[in-house]
Amino acid sequence: MREKMPDTNYPPPLDYITRGEFGALDAHVRDLQADMVLVKANQADTQADIKSIDKRLDDIAAKLKELIGWRSFLLTGGIGVGWGVAQGILHLLGWGTAP
Repeated sequence: MREKMPDTNYPPPLDYITRGEFGALDAHVRDLQADMVLVKANQADTQADIKSIDKRLDDIAAKLKELIGWRSFLLTGGIGVGWGVAQGILHLLGWGTAP
């Protein structure tokens, strides 16, 4: 025994979909396509920003590697040399205690 189809707003399976329903679906599809274009544009901008940030971080990392060399120089020999020069100048001016 076959059950009766439920009452819905949709046409029965044997009826054809009218142009008005196609138009409504087409308008929804156009809206979705417009939204997708905006999403893709935002995604492209975001990816460009990420690439720019990555490049800047690489530049900063390279600069830090250079600074590590200078820092180790200053902490080991640079401070001693600089302090020795300062003591020499102060000694010549008569303010130093070094012999």
